[in-house]
Amino acid sequence: MDRRAAGAPVRPSQAVSTTEAILQTAVRVFLAHGYEQSSMDAIALQAGVARRTLYNQFANKKALFDATMARLWASMPLDAIIESTAQVRPADEVLFTIGRTIAGFWAPPEAVAFMRLVIWESARFPEIGQSFMDSGREPARRAVHDYVCRLSEEPEFEIPDPDLATAQFIDVILGEVLLGRLVASSSSALDDDRCDYVAREAVALFMARYRRHS
Repeated sequence: MDRRAAGAPVRPSQAVSTTEAILQTAVRVFLAHGYEQSSMDAIALQAGVARRTLYNQFANKKALFDATMARLWASMPLDAIIESTAQVRPADEVLFTIGRTIAGFWAPPEAVAFMRLVIWESARFPEIGQSFMDSGREPARRAVHDYVCRLSEEPEFEIPDPDLATAQFIDVILGEVLLGRLVASSSSALDDDRCDYVAREAVALFMARYRRHS
């Protein structure tokens, strides 16, 4: 007898593959039709999975949308990046790594489109905006803020307002890689050279303002 027909347990790798297929499909459907107009049935059909399989993994559309956001933010693990570099590299290199990670995160047009979707749908579904903040934006901002606070305790730096310094550093990057592209009629991917340049300039501004000069 075929073990699959007998209802044998799904292997972990198969389950992961199914979940990833669902999430990839969900992103495409949400971006094409918006949150309100997307249905769990359509996502299951396009993912090639049974409706029951979809609901076994995600209780409802909001849970599925939250999972797509978590998947997106997982590609920007700033807390882990900072922890692995802060103790062994100078501040300008750590800040460049942070800035380059942020710029690279928003470089693909799909990331910009997803942000545009969140902004649009949050007016009708405020819980989407809150999930976006909770699942990624705030943890990322907090990781950068914690590092800036560490720098403020170093004799090399004079940072009277770490909150403002954090916002300045992040916003210099976002102003170039995200904000203008949100309202553009079309958005192409930013290339690596541009991401490097934006990150370097953000670091230069930060260091010029907050590093003590003898």
